[in-house]
Amino acid sequence: MRNPKISVVMATYRESEKYLRKSIESILNQTFQDFEFIIILDDPNNEKNEKLIEEYAKKDKRIVFLKNERNLGRGASRNRAIDIAKGKYVAIMDADDIALPERLEKQFNYLEENEDVDLLFTWAYWIDERDNIIGRFKPERYKIKNIKKYFFREHLLVHPSMMIKTEILKELKYNENLLRSQDYDLWIRCILNNYNFDVVEEFLLKYRVIRENIEKRIKKQINYSKYSTLILRKYKKYFYRDIYFWKVFFFHISMYIFLIIVPKGLIKELVRIKDKKQ
Repeated sequence: MRNPKISVVMATYRESEKYLRKSIESILNQTFQDFEFIIILDDPNNEKNEKLIEEYAKKDKRIVFLKNERNLGRGASRNRAIDIAKGKYVAIMDADDIALPERLEKQFNYLEENEDVDLLFTWAYWIDERDNIIGRFKPERYKIKNIKKYFFREHLLVHPSMMIKTEILKELKYNENLLRSQDYDLWIRCILNNYNFDVVEEFLLKYRVIRENIEKRIKKQINYSKYSTLILRKYKKYFYRDIYFWKVFFFHISMYIFLIIVPKGLIKELVRIKDKKQ
């Protein structure tokens, strides 16, 4: 049997059954059909989602289901899928997002027509828990094509919209030592290896923004700033002349220190005030 054109990789942990079902169906219902769909369950005790994935795998032979024996984290989980990926390209998908029907077709055709492009992204809608569109993310192509110049200036890339040449991802992999920001680390290494970035200027992904309680948001920001700081510190020798790199670096250091030393009660109150203003 010949290899598929695309390997879609999805790591799932404890996403709700409702979100996971919508996410899986959004891939199975793509206009482009020549793909394998590698789904990795990173919570071996999640029986509900295991049964759900097995249900779809029985119906569609394109699904390759892997279950970790223990929680490994997203980086290591994705690497398991990358190791067995057979497609020319890997498309990343998160287990609570929704791919629009033409996502794979549009990205595949673009990469086939532009062989110099190594990593390809798309525009994205932000959606809430009820699938309502609450925002639009439209990064400009000239900035993404000049990623070295603009990477530290502003947020330009949505990870689950990424399609990348499989040979590159098999070589670089995700850093399994990072609990957060594995995508950030991967992109920096791609930049340092002079790989070419681009974007399809169409809305091809619905990225879910889940409103979490303040405790979870604070914890998530602490981890995000912690691991972003570690990553930036690791690569600072390559970007020491970039003033925007240093702005991001010191922002994350300051944010991490602030969230660690300031009393949690005060932080919660500041978050509440910020939420009311939005």
